[in-house]
Amino acid sequence: MDFEQRLSAFIGRSIEVIFTNQFLQGQILNVSDGTLTIQAESSNYIPEPRQVTVVSNNVIYVRIPQ
Repeated sequence: MDFEQRLSAFIGRSIEVIFTNQFLQGQILNVSDGTLTIQAESSNYIPEPRQVTVVSNNVIYVRIPQ
């Protein structure tokens, strides 16, 4: 089972994603080959909520809060 397959089990759940220079928090909307789509909450990096598509190879750490 690869990274995307594991994440697809959490579609609809909250997620925190860390990159080298960015942190995203939101809800997983979709996971496909090499990318994941998140409805990101507003933060220092994103001034207002919006959908963000992330290349999974750029992800350093993922946390799925309970």
